[in-house]
Amino acid sequence: MKTPLLSLALCLGFSPAFSQITINQNDMPSSGDSLHMSYAFGTGSVDHTLSGPNYFWDFSSLTPVAQHLYRFRSPSAIPFNFLSTLAFSNPSPDSLPVIGGIPSNFTDYIKVGSSGYRQNGISFQYLPLTTFEIPVIFTANDYIYRFPLNYGDIDTSDAAYEINFPPLPYIGQTIHRENNVDGWGTLVTPYGTFMALRVVSYIQRVDTISLDSVTGFSIVRPLEVEYKWLANGMKVPVLEVDAQILFSTEIVTNVIYRDVYNPSLPQVGVEENPQLISAANIYPNPATGNCYVTFKLEGPAPVEIVLTDISGREVKRFGKEMALPGSNSRLLDLSGIATGSYMINIISGDFKVSQKLVLMD
Repeated sequence: MKTPLLSLALCLGFSPAFSQITINQNDMPSSGDSLHMSYAFGTGSVDHTLSGPNYFWDFSSLTPVAQHLYRFRSPSAIPFNFLSTLAFSNPSPDSLPVIGGIPSNFTDYIKVGSSGYRQNGISFQYLPLTTFEIPVIFTANDYIYRFPLNYGDIDTSDAAYEINFPPLPYIGQTIHRENNVDGWGTLVTPYGTFMALRVVSYIQRVDTISLDSVTGFSIVRPLEVEYKWLANGMKVPVLEVDAQILFSTEIVTNVIYRDVYNPSLPQVGVEENPQLISAANIYPNPATGNCYVTFKLEGPAPVEIVLTDISGREVKRFGKEMALPGSNSRLLDLSGIATGSYMINIISGDFKVSQKLVLMD
């Protein structure tokens, strides 16, 4: 009788390492977050469509070809400073119908709450007609995720917005989204190993353009598919594969994953700012006892370093010091901190850059 009970106890003892996770609002980005994302050219020999319970996805062979710095800030433009939680400068907007020109300075506005993570507006600039950004409030929100998010969840969302800004034609768009949490398990990328939920989203957009009160037409866009792997405390998908369905064939259009800053790669859409932190690195990593954190500033600014666990809970605060323009380095005392994976958060004003740290014995 003892052997089966012992075996059962061992199984129960190890089961949390393989248990599925839940995603909620605490796992989403917050104002001041700056996250390095790497673009890869395809997924190689890995079939990104496969999924299931307790699944193992090995994308460790992804090869980065460029990077982008995702920056989230508090909305300052009216009315989004009242309606939204986050503003995100979108490097590759896909939600605006064709209006005969090339808009710029796209910003997505997000509301984060206990019920979900939803987009409730956009803004853009349309030169030479305007020198300011045109705000567009969604008449119905696009629920990117509903919380809490668990394996097996299925939901839909129907969003819409209208643009009526003379002399532009009347423009409208509807966005139908279907989300399916079709897997959970272990995900491996060049950035690390994570317990993850896999979410597949099918998105159908329909544009409506009216030249006058009686003349108009609709355009049904190709069906979009988003494969996202979410992990606790990681702010954005650890891995995302975007695709379109063209003539019944899925064509991958984008592969992007969380990563550390890589100065050898082209940096896409990085804005200059006198307080922006860049070129952040940790050495050694993995570390034992202590480590050096190096970072670069474009101008003098107070910088604080905070160590958190993967879920975002503060473990140790290393204090605020004035940093000079150019390269800076700080030695961090990690004695007394348990082995495991952590995040080093380098904070200056509204900007924050986070890097993963592994502590070993």
